[in-house]
Amino acid sequence: MRAPSIGRILQAALLGTCLLLAFIAAIGVGSLYDARQRYEDRLARAYELEAAASRLLAAGVIEEAALQGHADAAARRRAARTFDAQARVALALAEGEEESERLVRARIRAERQAREAAALRRRDARRGARELERALAEGRELSAQIAGRQAGRRADARERATDETRRALLVVALAGGLAVLAVAGLVGTLVVGLRRPLEELLGATRRLSSGRLDRRVRPSGPRELRDLGTAFNAMAEELAAAQERIEAERHKLAVTVESLGDALVTCDAAGRVTTVNPRAAELVPELKPGMAAADEASPLPPAEQALAGEVLVEHRGRTLAVTAAPLGDAGEGAVWTIRDITERARLERLKSEFVATASHELRSPLTSIKGFAELLARGDRLDERQREFVDVILQSANRLVDLVNDLLEVARAEAGKIELRRRPVDVAEQAEEIARLMRPRLEEKEQALELDLPADLPRAWADPARLRQILTNLVTNAHLYTDAGGRIAISARARGRWVEIAVADNGRGMTAHEREHAFDRFYRGDERSHGDRPAGTGLGLAIVRSLVELHEGEIDVDSEPGVGSTFTVRLPRPPAGPGEAPDRVLEGKRVLVVDDEPDVAELIATQLAGHRVEPVVAHGGREALEKLRDGSFDAVTLDLFMPELNGFAVLREIRADPRLHATPVVVVSALSGQEALGGHWAVTKPIDFGALRDALAGAVTAGRTRVLVVGREQHRERLVPALDRIGVRHEWAASAAEVASACERERFEVALVDAGLPDPRAALAALDLRGRRLGRQVILFSAGDDAPGLARLAPDPVPIERAAEAVLTALADVPGASLRRDD
Repeated sequence: MRAPSIGRILQAALLGTCLLLAFIAAIGVGSLYDARQRYEDRLARAYELEAAASRLLAAGVIEEAALQGHADAAARRRAARTFDAQARVALALAEGEEESERLVRARIRAERQAREAAALRRRDARRGARELERALAEGRELSAQIAGRQAGRRADARERATDETRRALLVVALAGGLAVLAVAGLVGTLVVGLRRPLEELLGATRRLSSGRLDRRVRPSGPRELRDLGTAFNAMAEELAAAQERIEAERHKLAVTVESLGDALVTCDAAGRVTTVNPRAAELVPELKPGMAAADEASPLPPAEQALAGEVLVEHRGRTLAVTAAPLGDAGEGAVWTIRDITERARLERLKSEFVATASHELRSPLTSIKGFAELLARGDRLDERQREFVDVILQSANRLVDLVNDLLEVARAEAGKIELRRRPVDVAEQAEEIARLMRPRLEEKEQALELDLPADLPRAWADPARLRQILTNLVTNAHLYTDAGGRIAISARARGRWVEIAVADNGRGMTAHEREHAFDRFYRGDERSHGDRPAGTGLGLAIVRSLVELHEGEIDVDSEPGVGSTFTVRLPRPPAGPGEAPDRVLEGKRVLVVDDEPDVAELIATQLAGHRVEPVVAHGGREALEKLRDGSFDAVTLDLFMPELNGFAVLREIRADPRLHATPVVVVSALSGQEALGGHWAVTKPIDFGALRDALAGAVTAGRTRVLVVGREQHRERLVPALDRIGVRHEWAASAAEVASACERERFEVALVDAGLPDPRAALAALDLRGRRLGRQVILFSAGDDAPGLARLAPDPVPIERAAEAVLTALADVPGASLRRDD
């Protein structure tokens, strides 16, 4: 039979206790009630007998008067009957109470004696009178004794009632005490029955926690404890099995770690090496258990860098990729992964060299082909067949340019060197232009292109060339993945602070896996969707995402297989007070075109002249400097690779000349994306005239890259001349309020912050770097008089003597400037 549960036992005990107490209470209440009732009965009989005695006395007085007076016989008989009637009543009430009954009977005898004495008085007056007086006096005395006896009875009833009440309360208290003792005994028995299995469970649990997983308990006691014991045994069995599995997995992991091709190094919370695998002994033999990971002999980078991402380290002729991951959430240490990527780094270098060489070799001839084809297309002397040939040349040149640009765009995005020239842009105009350019390709597959562009659509704050690139890539992607006869739609709407642009198609759509990887580099969907047209490079959507993020915008995709895809781009609306259109800015400006290739120089000059710009051509660096010093120019387009005096030397001369150093310069070169351009505006070859026009307009309007210096006045004399020597345009601010005001007025890419400011954190919080380049940095410099505790902001501030050099490094996007902050 199954043992009862603790709840059942306690429930039964509680119910029994309640019933017992209720029974005791009922007995006590009944006893008290009976005592009270008896008391009241005694009082009632005593009072009734006392009243009867009074009436008997009154009847006796009446008969006494009749006996002593001269009443007739009838009156004496009536008085006698009355007395006898009251005597019977009194005798009936006194029945059961001996003393009262005796006194009543004695009173009746006394009354009879009085009657006899009255009869004797008629025969013997004197003797009868004495006997009558004696009988009457005895009768009055007996009546008084009867009344007095009732008072005694009442007192006796009160005493008896008190005694009975006391006995009843004593019985109740005694019974209650016995009930409490019984309950205590029951609880004690229950506790004793629980204690043994609980102690056994506690002991087994302690042994289990100490690692002795073979300990079991014998289920006993109430049902809950039996179930607990059974569950404990099952848990112990599972723990034992789990430990066996863990040991097996640990052995597998140890074998795996030992055979890994990557080096693994674990460190404790103090940063000391605890274990290394065999591969670590090959790649970093300096790391031994017990040494500090931050030791000077250690090849590991700072832990903060490795925890943030992969860090490349050159060590013993190898290129190592080092990452770190924390062990636990409470700073228990870290595990370092060291991978030999020497071959990968070599291939990356080869790839970069190949891309740079190929782009340099291709851009110049492509510039001539594209540019002169555009000039031919503008002329009116070509027949229809010749114009068709020119169009083919332009299309092929554009495809080659797109291919080269895609490769370079990805390289620039990885290096953080993409530049923006943002201005208020008419999205509808850009979309319509893309529609015109893409329509011939779409018509080849009989695809319909629809535009939904409201007339009141606000402008977007964007780089026009980059916006065209975004739209072109999205429409091209929709074209490739939509079957013949499909539909593609470009729509735009205002959404709060955004301009939302959507490119939708009813093509094959994407699966969840494809949506997840849609923006990955070199990822392409089903090749069968392209039809006869060659597949893309798989870079288009990756470039789109990079450009959208650079614009501080958002992009997402909604797609279902068999339904189609919709790519939605959100770009910010222009800030207050947008500038003028590029054509209005350049109108009437005088621009010096510097290029050692006459064809390219003539092409640039011809295109600028068509927009009411006065171009002047210089075919070498020295000629350019002579014309700059002899004349007045609003801007310069400068090729970098020229014989004798190259573009870099010309730049240095321009920035060193106090009269020329503020002249806006737009670099036009195949390597314009490389470092050491110092933040100047740049356009790559082959030249996109729209990009050149925008760059010139931006250079004329905004000038060169601005640097915000946040420092104390006593350092102005030391820092300003150094910045002027390198030709960096800068503005000075001395407080957080001035920083906020300057950032609201102008756009800065680099901030040079004095570590000795009274409140450098407030100055850093007020910074809003919104320059046109992707790489934006904050550099903390030190003059040797910094307040303590600033090492938390930057562990190694740049000395003030090297601050100007650090600015140039930051503008060239070369790692090394301290306290980097991506905006």
